[in-house]
Amino acid sequence: MNKGYNISEIAEMFNITTNKIRFYEKKGLLTPIRQDDNQYRRFNEEDIVRLQSILTYRSIGISVDSIKNILKSNEKENYLTHFNNQWQLVNDEIHRLNTIRKSLEQVIDKIYEENDDFKVKEDLLEIVSESNKLNDIKNQWKDKWNFNSWARSYDKDVKRDIGELKIYKNYDLILQKVYDLVEALGRKDLKVLEIGVGTGNLAEKFLNGGYNIIGIDQSREMLSVAKEKYPMLKVRLGEFLKIPYDNKSFDVIISTYAFHHLNETEKYIAIEEIMRVLKDDGVIVMGDLMFESKASEEEVLKALPQSQVEEIKDEYYSYIDLLKAEFEKYNKKLQYYRIDKFNYIIEVL
Repeated sequence: MNKGYNISEIAEMFNITTNKIRFYEKKGLLTPIRQDDNQYRRFNEEDIVRLQSILTYRSIGISVDSIKNILKSNEKENYLTHFNNQWQLVNDEIHRLNTIRKSLEQVIDKIYEENDDFKVKEDLLEIVSESNKLNDIKNQWKDKWNFNSWARSYDKDVKRDIGELKIYKNYDLILQKVYDLVEALGRKDLKVLEIGVGTGNLAEKFLNGGYNIIGIDQSREMLSVAKEKYPMLKVRLGEFLKIPYDNKSFDVIISTYAFHHLNETEKYIAIEEIMRVLKDDGVIVMGDLMFESKASEEEVLKALPQSQVEEIKDEYYSYIDLLKAEFEKYNKKLQYYRIDKFNYIIEVL
């Protein structure tokens, strides 16, 4: 009868040091039986399975404290919390390193272009400084609207549309128009990304239409509600400034009522991110709060009471002429459709 394995046998089994096993025991992750006569550790089959789990979780960077919590609770939500946390950390690090790599490429090119009398110049330091600034902007975006707390009431609030501006009065029409524009492309083999998937109302149309769609959102509670409503919808944590996918991954990118949560600088960074993950012949369709230009905004604001002006200023409405100019840098053409005084749909081809 096997009375278990000693610490050296376990270490050899997993090709790790005995000190690592002792560390996990000290942290409360392992509780091997102690022999009565000599207090030597004995590890049974359950300990082996547990250690295998620990090593697997550590291999993807999950912290010891998080692993301890995971092993204590086998609840689905507990797993989601810790794995979503790690997903976000990994995505943040990938974006940070990619920005650094891009700046290093620029620095190296600058150095190669210099002559034999090369000296460190200010423009090299400026490249690195700009890289750091970009990472700071990406990491400093905050959800000042608290979408986590809004998730459970979002659908009802949209229908009630209690704000003075009534920005949601054509909500259903906008969602349908976005879907129809993609449907008009005449292809069902498209891989679609929705940024700011929210509670899944737009994504539902694409699911029902047979599209391969993934929805990302920075709010975990929004994602939870979306999954409850539409179990077949694939969702991930993500945002405009740090899209968690590789270059040229999607045929179509869609979004509604989300882009106005980015200020002007963040919008330009978001467009660069969108273009990064969009295939060369890809299409973008977004419905959101916009003005055709800053001049048209001034005309609209003149006719509004101060309370409504303040409501507009609380958001970051886009200017279509500026978006058009920005997308032209990527050889993309923008066309737009006015839905009402504040809502437009843009299609970028």
